[in-house]
Amino acid sequence: MISRTTDSTSDPDARRLLIIDALDMDDMDAIDIILSGLSDSSPKVREEAAKAIGDFPGEHMIEPLLLLLDDPDEAVRKAASNTLADCNQVKLLDYLDEYLKDKSSFVRSSILRAVKPLKNNRSAEYALKGLLDSSEAVRIESIGILGYLKNPDYISSLATIAVSDNSPNVRRVAMGALGYSSSEVACSALVDGLGDISWQVRAESAATIGKIKAPSHVCNKLIELLENDEYWQVIVKVLATIGAIRCISSVNVVSAFLLHQEPNVRKEAAGCLGELGDQSALAALEAALHDRDPDVRKIAAFAIAKLDRSFGV
Repeated sequence: MISRTTDSTSDPDARRLLIIDALDMDDMDAIDIILSGLSDSSPKVREEAAKAIGDFPGEHMIEPLLLLLDDPDEAVRKAASNTLADCNQVKLLDYLDEYLKDKSSFVRSSILRAVKPLKNNRSAEYALKGLLDSSEAVRIESIGILGYLKNPDYISSLATIAVSDNSPNVRRVAMGALGYSSSEVACSALVDGLGDISWQVRAESAATIGKIKAPSHVCNKLIELLENDEYWQVIVKVLATIGAIRCISSVNVVSAFLLHQEPNVRKEAAGCLGELGDQSALAALEAALHDRDPDVRKIAAFAIAKLDRSFGV
């Protein structure tokens, strides 16, 4: 007879293997064994059980995993958090009140992370409060919930934290979360983000402006950033966005980036010129056909072909 618990042996490695073997058993036998493993004395067994229970989703897994968010072992805590985030259990919403009062920021951020995929409006009020939490991780998960919900009522709150939070990581995530709105409030925050002290925030702002197809008056700000930013990671995002929203006035500035030392920038510049569709870029693109990087040459050729099709050549 198969034991329904992991306490049948004193060897933690054997108990861990029992958890792994349970994955091939019938649901009820497996669940009993794995649930037993969640309270095992060995952190390796608890970690394995926290991962394995995800293969048998249901309300039975919620409370034991929530308890493991306070486990003394970091690997166990992370395993429990990851499984909760993937379990897609609406019942988790009933635990928000209790677990968002926990003194541990890991616990608070984990419960928010777990309810985010549900896209349930019940989580919005907790996420709005979470924007004011002292923990960066909690604020980031709160932003994620509001971004998932795509409700225009939350744009103002997202825009505020995007430009005012003291953490660049939080500002970056908030800029990205604004990508579901082309409202004036969202666009204003994103333009402000182009001047952020953090290059990661500037890059995210530029990329998001491209996603929402921001109005053409943003082009001047993008061109200014393109000419002055020292980070190639920002430059490639700006070039992609300039092409996406077709900032035609930028052709000469963009063409100069075909000579940039970073090949990723030269590739993006070539692609951007193809999107802009201006014949005045043809000479610069033809020169790029001799670039030392084969990918730059390839994209330049595509861009030239695109221009030729646009003008019926």
